[in-house]
Amino acid sequence: MLRRILHDLGYAIAHVLFLGAHTPEAVVRRLRIAYRIVGVRIVETPRVDATERTVFLCPYRNLGATWFGARWLCHDVLDRVDDGYVTYLRRHKGIDYQRPRSCNDFDYCTASEHCYSEVSEME
Repeated sequence: MLRRILHDLGYAIAHVLFLGAHTPEAVVRRLRIAYRIVGVRIVETPRVDATERTVFLCPYRNLGATWFGARWLCHDVLDRVDDGYVTYLRRHKGIDYQRPRSCNDFDYCTASEHCYSEVSEME
């Protein structure tokens, strides 16, 4: 139930956050502002082909870990809000937002505290 509420909250926020954003570049600019507002430190913002990637550190990765397990807030709660963004962007903007996930496969992500998200047009 909580996950559904968080998804719906993200979907509602997306209507305001992405108002007037119709390109991946505009969407990613707004996402990066939202990340900074909640205290996320952006490490790198590469463009890979037609995909905008944002690499960042999650400041909440250990919050609530004692009771809920490691990365509970960063990788469970916030991901449900991001799922609302994903639904909105696909349904209304034709934009593919790959919500934050671990970037252990990239050389420049030196530790598990790094995450990345990607934004591109739907294929």
